[in-house]
Amino acid sequence: MVINCSYFYLTKKYFNEFSLIISKMKINKLICISIILITLTSCSNSNDDDQDEIQSIVDIEKPDHLITTPSGYKVSSLLMSSVEYSNWKSEDHFSDGTYREALIKDIYNQFSDKYDFIMLVLNEEEIPEGINYYGKNIGVSNNVSGIGGGIYDYTSNYGSSGKLKSVMQLSSLGFLQNGPALHELLHNWANYALPTENVNETGSNLVSFSYYGHWGFTGGSTRGQLGGFKQSTLEDLGNNQYAVEPFGAFANGGNSVPYNELELYLMGMIPINSVSQFDLFNDITAFEINNNKYTFTANRLSYGPNELESLLGARSPNSLNSQKEFDLLLIVLSNEQLTNDQWETINDAAEWFSFKGVDQISSYNFWEATNGIGSINIEN
Repeated sequence: MVINCSYFYLTKKYFNEFSLIISKMKINKLICISIILITLTSCSNSNDDDQDEIQSIVDIEKPDHLITTPSGYKVSSLLMSSVEYSNWKSEDHFSDGTYREALIKDIYNQFSDKYDFIMLVLNEEEIPEGINYYGKNIGVSNNVSGIGGGIYDYTSNYGSSGKLKSVMQLSSLGFLQNGPALHELLHNWANYALPTENVNETGSNLVSFSYYGHWGFTGGSTRGQLGGFKQSTLEDLGNNQYAVEPFGAFANGGNSVPYNELELYLMGMIPINSVSQFDLFNDITAFEINNNKYTFTANRLSYGPNELESLLGARSPNSLNSQKEFDLLLIVLSNEQLTNDQWETINDAAEWFSFKGVDQISSYNFWEATNGIGSINIEN
């Protein structure tokens, strides 16, 4: 199963800070194309129109792009034609396996197979029409057990020989610096572990729904990159009613928050006994916003190290043996050569995000977000 996780925002007029985002799995069109190819080639009397259709399908799987890497820079740019770039945005070709895999294969024609992640960034100031997410992560392979997800390997579809873990796309040039870069990276490990839930409105007599991929109404040592509230702010009001400080069910402000303990455990950064007790709420039947407090009625489930390991099994590899240093290839997609200012903007962001230390910026780079345990190398 290919894991497809997106970072959306949908503002409700009565929700203020509370965000509802629903990420939907999309059917890989490559299956449909394969069926067309089989059908066409199995016909004994194929005409010229059939052959032209087959050729057009094959052509989109063999792009050839100019990739530019300035000397001394951490990032590269990939030049598309105006038509291709327009279609990539308006038809969200990143979410289409046929186009996505073909593009990554073309990238591998020009780069070695040494990267854990490939991150594409659109050369846009704002999210373009046709794309309804800030960022999206498509899982390519996973060899970690005990985190709720299955073991899978689709690397050959992308031109990798087993190294590539995921491909991501950020929908604007500024999203590496501001987020959701940390959020999308975390989707390599979470949330595939807990049966979280959410609601999409305030009021009573509500029916909560499964919130796969994010924390929803779940506590943590801090508000999480994938949403959830700060456990220490939880108040028990009695009769299954609770209050907490404001939080997002899906996210909590881009790169402005670090990874919490549960997220660090799932990433393999810390041992399970370093995860503090927290609560998960399901069967949510009421939700209100009052005096900068979120109040809700729900069923309470408590989790700690024992409950997590009983549910998921032991993480393998564990925190002593897990990978903590990662290599990322960052490529800007554009229909024109980047300006000097654009090169400086994205390269400065890459320098900051991969910096192994504390900086003077309020947002968290990867090293800071992992408490100095993990690091990420952005290089060509």
